[in-house]
Amino acid sequence: MPKRLTITMPHDLGAAEVRRRIDLHMDWALRRLEAEKIQVEAEDWFGNRRAFAGRGYGQTASVAIQVADEALQIEALVPWMAGMFAPVIEAVGRHYAGRLLSDEGAS
Repeated sequence: MPKRLTITMPHDLGAAEVRRRIDLHMDWALRRLEAEKIQVEAEDWFGNRRAFAGRGYGQTASVAIQVADEALQIEALVPWMAGMFAPVIEAVGRHYAGRLLSDEGAS
């Protein structure tokens, strides 16, 4: 049974700025995953929502990003086995989302 992970990160940047930062750093993220032999298919933005599907090591996962003026929400559906590492996955997700929303992610 897949495990659902949800990360909500408040911000005061506005939705347009968060989307800009996500788009700016997307190539870096995709290259990092590709180096780990994980293939990612990204959909275009639909309003302030963007979805991804990833495959690697015989497993699949899906991720949806929802951007609002006050918060960034990341929801992932990961395989049961990966769900056992949910606290680590969430910590890594919070780390990178926090960097994206901080001044470090502005460049």
